[in-house]
Amino acid sequence: MWVYEFVSRMVKEHPWAIIIISLIITVGLGIGVMFIQGQLTYEAMLPRGFPSVKALNDLAKDFNGISYETVLIQAPDVTDNRITQFFVGLEDFINQDPRFNKGQIVTTPGQTGGNVPKILKKPVPVIQDYLSPFIANIKQGIAQSGFDFALSGLNDQLIKAQTGMDWRQLVHTQYLSQPEVQQSMVGQEKFITSDYKAAQVFIKVNPRLTAKDQVKLANDLENLFKTKLSGVKGLKLNFSGDATLARDFDRHIKNKTILLFALSIAFVLLTLFLAFRRLSDTLIPIVVMLMSLLWTFGIMGYAGIPYSVASVAIMPVLLGHSLTFVVPFVARYYEEEEGLYGALVAVRQALTSVGVALFPAAATSVVGFLVFLFSVLPPLRDFGVTAAIGTAVTFVLAITLLPAVIAVRDRRILAAPDEKREKLLTHFDGFRRRQKESLFARGTNRSLEWFSHVSTDHSLAVIIVSVVLIIIGFIGTASLTTDSDLRKLVPKDLPSIRSDFQVEKAFGPDQTDFILVKDDVLSPRSIKAMQDLQNAIFADPRNSFYTYDKKTRTYSKGYHYLKSGINGLPEVVLGANGGQIPADKKGVEAAIKVAADNGGYVGGVLSSSNRVALISLNGLAAQSPEVLKKKMAILTDNSRKYLAPAGLSFELGGISPITRDMTRNIIPTETWSSILALVVCGILLMLIFRSIPYGLITLTVAFAGAAAETGFLALMHWPLDVITSLVSALVIAIGSNFGILFTHRFMQSMENDDVLPVEAIRNTMMNLGRANVVAAISTCAGFLIIMLSQIEPLKRFGGVTAFGIAWSLIASLTIMPALLYRFSGHKAVVAESRLPEPEPEQA
Repeated sequence: MWVYEFVSRMVKEHPWAIIIISLIITVGLGIGVMFIQGQLTYEAMLPRGFPSVKALNDLAKDFNGISYETVLIQAPDVTDNRITQFFVGLEDFINQDPRFNKGQIVTTPGQTGGNVPKILKKPVPVIQDYLSPFIANIKQGIAQSGFDFALSGLNDQLIKAQTGMDWRQLVHTQYLSQPEVQQSMVGQEKFITSDYKAAQVFIKVNPRLTAKDQVKLANDLENLFKTKLSGVKGLKLNFSGDATLARDFDRHIKNKTILLFALSIAFVLLTLFLAFRRLSDTLIPIVVMLMSLLWTFGIMGYAGIPYSVASVAIMPVLLGHSLTFVVPFVARYYEEEEGLYGALVAVRQALTSVGVALFPAAATSVVGFLVFLFSVLPPLRDFGVTAAIGTAVTFVLAITLLPAVIAVRDRRILAAPDEKREKLLTHFDGFRRRQKESLFARGTNRSLEWFSHVSTDHSLAVIIVSVVLIIIGFIGTASLTTDSDLRKLVPKDLPSIRSDFQVEKAFGPDQTDFILVKDDVLSPRSIKAMQDLQNAIFADPRNSFYTYDKKTRTYSKGYHYLKSGINGLPEVVLGANGGQIPADKKGVEAAIKVAADNGGYVGGVLSSSNRVALISLNGLAAQSPEVLKKKMAILTDNSRKYLAPAGLSFELGGISPITRDMTRNIIPTETWSSILALVVCGILLMLIFRSIPYGLITLTVAFAGAAAETGFLALMHWPLDVITSLVSALVIAIGSNFGILFTHRFMQSMENDDVLPVEAIRNTMMNLGRANVVAAISTCAGFLIIMLSQIEPLKRFGGVTAFGIAWSLIASLTIMPALLYRFSGHKAVVAESRLPEPEPEQA
C-alpha cells in the first residue's frame, strides 16, 4: 500500500516530472530497438540439447553444413540448349560473381601441383544437378586437350563446331542415353524427371552465414537464375532452402507484424471509445500502451532477445492484455471523480483502491507468460520472456504515467476561474452521461444485472452447473492427441514452402532423416554393413503400408522410406567400382577418388576426416504419433542390428528424430506447467487476500478457464502441440486477473458493516464488471488476431487461449460471485452465533 501512497503523492505533486522521466526512458530504450536481431532460420527454431539436434550439429560440423538452396526448373524441355548451357556455366558464374565467391557458397578446393591444368585448379562450388558427372567429364576433356577454356565460354555454336551437335543433342546421345545415368539421375528422388520437364539444382550454402546474409544470398541467387535464363519459353523457377526460407520469414514477420499491429490498434481504439466515449480517454491509454511496447522491444534489443516468427504475436497480445490494467484504473477514476470533482483526489483514490489489485493481476500474468520457459522451442521461450517483460512494463506505466497524464489533463478544473470551472464541470457531466447512456454501457449493465441476480438468487444451482461443466471440460483431456508435424510451424503460404511442395510433386517426398555412421567407415566390412542397413530399412515390414482409395475402391501400397530415397556412402563406392565392394580399405579409398574425379560429391556422404559416413533417407512425413513411432523403430532397430556388429556407432537426426524428441515432452509440459501455474496462482491469491477461502474461491476462475480450454481442444479435435501444451498455464494466469479484481472489490465493499453480501456482489458487479468485460474482450481479441498469423500451431494457440479467457470471465461473473455470496453468508451466520447472549433484564 505504501508504494501506491508514494506514487499517488508523486502524481499529485510532480506529474510533469513523471511524464518527462518516462519520455527520457522511452528515448533511451527506443535506441535498444535498433539492436534487435531477427531469428529467421529454421535451425534457430529448433531446441537445444536433444540427441537429434546434437546429431544435426555433428552433421554440420563433419560435412561443412547441411544447408542447401534448391532450385526447381520447369520448362517444356529442361535439356534445351539455353538451360543446358546455363548448367554448364553455373560453376563459373558463381566463382566469378562477388555475390557468391566470398564464402557464401561452399566450395571444395581445386587440385594443386605445377602440372595441374588451370581449369582443375579452380575451387569447385558444391552444386548437384543431373549434369554434374557430364560437366566433370567436360572439365577432364578440356584439361587433357591442353586448352584453357572457361566452362561459361562453351556456347552452343562452339560445341556444334567441335561435335556437330548442339547442347541438347550432345546431352541426350552421349549422356542421358547411358543406362547408369538413367538409373542414378532420372526419375523420382533424382535430379531430372523422366519426361525432362523438370530438373532440380542443389547449391550448398555456408552454414555460418548470418540471417541477414542468408536473406541477401536468397535474393542474389534468384536474380542470377532469372537473369541468365530470361527469355526461355515456358520457364518456371521455384526456390526453396534455408536461405530462401530466411528471406520469406523476414518478409512474413514484417508484413504480419504490421498487419496484426494495425488490427490491434484499431480494435483497442474502438474498445476504449465505446467504454469511455471520450477522445482523450481513447488516445491517452493508447499512447501509454505504445510507450510500453517501445520499452519492451528496447529491453529486447539490449538483452539480446531475438525477434522471431513467434514474436508476431507479441503486439496483439500485449495491446489486448494492456487493457486489463488500463480500463479498471480509468473506470475507477471516473467513479471516484464523480463524487469528488477533483482529479488529484480521484487519482489517489483510484491508485490506492484498484491499483492494489492490479499488482497481483500483473504478477499472475507474468507467471503465465514465464511458463513458456517450459517450451522446448527457443522462439517460444523468447516469446514468453518478452510478453512477461511487456506485462510488467505495462503495469508500471499504468500506475505511474497514466495517472500523471490524467491528472495534468483534469486538474485544470480546479485551477480554472469560477465561471470557467462551472462550464468544465458541465462538460464532465455531459460525457459521463454519454458514458452511462451509450448502447454499449446499457447493454453491458443489463447483462451484469442479470449475472448479479442469478449468482445470488440461484447461487447453489450456479455452483452445481459450473462444477459439472468444469468436470466435463477436464474429461475432454482423455481424448486429446498430439501433433507431430513440424512443418506446421512454418506458414504454408511462404513461397519457399510452396516451392517445396512443387519439388515434392515432381520428385517425390523430400522429408529427410539421416544416420551418421562413425568410426572405421572405409573398411569393406563397414561398407557392407551400411549397404545391408539401407536394404533392411526399405525391406522392413513396418516400412510399408496400404491406403484405401474410396473412389476406385482399391488398396495401394506405400512406403515411409522410399527405396530410391535411401542413399549413402555405399552407393558412391559401388558406383565407382562396377557395383562391387572392394576387397580392402585401399580399394575403397581408390573407388572414392574415382567418384570424386567424375563429379560425384563425395563430401556429401563422407567427412573430411574419413571417420564419419552419412546415410540419408527421404520419405513421407509422419502424420500421426503412431507413424512417427514406427519410423523411429525402423531406424533404431536396424541401425543397432547391422552397425553394431561391424564395430560402428551411429546417431539419428532429421525431421523424424527431432519431432520424436519434441513431441515426447508435450504431455509432461501440459501437465507440469498447468500444475505449477495453479499452485503459484493459488499461493499468490491466498497471500494477496490473506485468506485461504477467498484465495481458493478466486482460483475457481482459473479452474474454469483451464477446463474450458481442454474441453474446447477436444471439441474442435485440435491436437496438443509444442505451443498449445502451454495454453492451460497461460489461461490460468491471465484468467485469474478477473477474479482478483472482483474479489478485491467485493472485500472492499464488505468492509462497511451495514453492507449485505448481496449488495456487495451487486455493487462489485455494476462498478467493476464492465471494466472486466472490456478487458476480457480486448484480451480475447488480442489472441484471436493471432489466428491471422497463418502458422497452424499459433492459430490454434490464439483460438483456444481466447476461448479459455472468455470462460474465465464468465466464471468470474457466475460461480465465483455465487461462492463469495454463500461464503459471506456463512461467515455472517458464524459471527452472529458467536455473539454473547444478552443478559436478562433484572426485575
